[in-house]
Amino acid sequence: MGEDGVHRGSGWSRGARRGVVVRSLLLAVALSTFVATGSHAAEVPAQPVGPAQPAGAAGSAATTVPLAGPYRADGRFLRDRYGRVVFFHGVNAVWKRPPYSPPSTLFGDPLTASMFDERDARFLAEGGLNAVRLGVLWAGVEPRPNLVDQAYLTRMRSIGELLARHDVGVLVDSHQDQYSEAYRGEGFPDWTRLDRGTRVTNCCRFPLNYATPSSAAVWNDFWGNRAQLWTRFRNQWMHVSLATRDLPNIIGYDLINEPWPGSAWRRCLLPGGCVAQDARLQGMQEHVAAGIRAMDRTTPIWWEGSTLTAFGNVNQVGARRPLRVPGGNTVLSYHSYCVLGGSLPFLSQGQDPTCLSVHKRTIANARRAAARNGSTPAITEFGASDELRDVERITTLADQNMQSWFFWHYGAWQDPTGAPHVQGLFGDDADRPGSLKAAKADALIRTYPQAVAGIPVQFGFQSARSDRRFTMTYVPDLRIPQETVVHVPPRHYPEGYDVYVDGPARVTSAPGATLLTVAATGERGAVRVVVQRRGTPRA
Repeated sequence: MGEDGVHRGSGWSRGARRGVVVRSLLLAVALSTFVATGSHAAEVPAQPVGPAQPAGAAGSAATTVPLAGPYRADGRFLRDRYGRVVFFHGVNAVWKRPPYSPPSTLFGDPLTASMFDERDARFLAEGGLNAVRLGVLWAGVEPRPNLVDQAYLTRMRSIGELLARHDVGVLVDSHQDQYSEAYRGEGFPDWTRLDRGTRVTNCCRFPLNYATPSSAAVWNDFWGNRAQLWTRFRNQWMHVSLATRDLPNIIGYDLINEPWPGSAWRRCLLPGGCVAQDARLQGMQEHVAAGIRAMDRTTPIWWEGSTLTAFGNVNQVGARRPLRVPGGNTVLSYHSYCVLGGSLPFLSQGQDPTCLSVHKRTIANARRAAARNGSTPAITEFGASDELRDVERITTLADQNMQSWFFWHYGAWQDPTGAPHVQGLFGDDADRPGSLKAAKADALIRTYPQAVAGIPVQFGFQSARSDRRFTMTYVPDLRIPQETVVHVPPRHYPEGYDVYVDGPARVTSAPGATLLTVAATGERGAVRVVVQRRGTPRA
């Protein structure tokens, strides 16, 4: 620290794919707003942060906080085994075509065809993207009744092991869109269609096919638990959790992606939502979670509301009684997308005047649903486009609400129900990371706390400011000896960064460390941390 009190260091659509029909139906319920902001604490008097440390080249080689599971949901926050509050900034990685795992050198594919390998794990860790929502599809797990494909589970586990070597967490996601390939989607195996002799009334691509009679019928069968479909779904999840439970980087099981409410979907558009349908959704997820708990008693269970909650519709899970999962430890996994922007040819997501209000209402709804069910909220899908203004909306709101997030999607990945030409981080999946979309990376690779040894009060990264200012206020928990860790991405601080610490704490990381560490000094009181580009005036 210099005489000025500064510690110096150097650094070095899925939205579009939603379609016009669903978005138009939801426009009427997307107009109200809810301003979701984090609370702010008053600054405490500045205190020294240690002896002078000169600016210099990058220090510690670590780029993401070491994994410290098992993780547990504790009210608004997830905590690691030390009791620190942890935050994840991640990406989705879901290969939706047979064999439902991405081509990879891990599986013997040539480097030129590999879509996920050592390069990707290294890129994610270096950028502070410290988690992956990894799609593990029922169609891959159980292609025929009672026939579990262990080779598939081994492939997916090997991706988890690769990520673990780079301290990147894994959220296992039972992904589906539009039920199965029979309905121009993916996820569920075809044998789960109980009336396979009935003509499938497909009309169009995702998501418009959700509105067809045959799509409603197959989902109604599922919600009615015909032929014990819930138990079959639970059984495949038991195999998945058995295969992944001892991964050191497992952060949760996401029970079902965007469950469609079947023929009840029109009722779900009403302001009060659909209490009866959400009760069925709750019952199914409780049934599945109980099976997982027989295999794994500690890993968080991530549950979801219906597809329509991603557009600001109310989530009524727990309206009749709170969610019941053995041992608790639950996270509400929710998505947030624009309603019209990106669908109409004259209106982008960035230009959609309702988009910000929809995101705010979606987040507010999720916070209420999570609190009602004793769960921690986390955004597991957003973006799905190159619309940077919309990406910034969500990442800023996530900071204000102090929530983890997962961007959709890592790559184009030949997504049959997505927007592969715009959703990924690369211009060409075969050229990674060389074809990285730099502006998109700037929006997603952010300064943020990966682990807080205490209670977070506020944090935020201001990417639009020339000084790339990051602020955080927290109250240290003196029972936790571990340090607070902030990821400071070198791409935003090419000439280095300055750190100001006010309150009973001191900087302990080496100059130039990508992981900025702050330790409590033992006194009580709030701590405020400010990071900004080196040499810029303190605001």
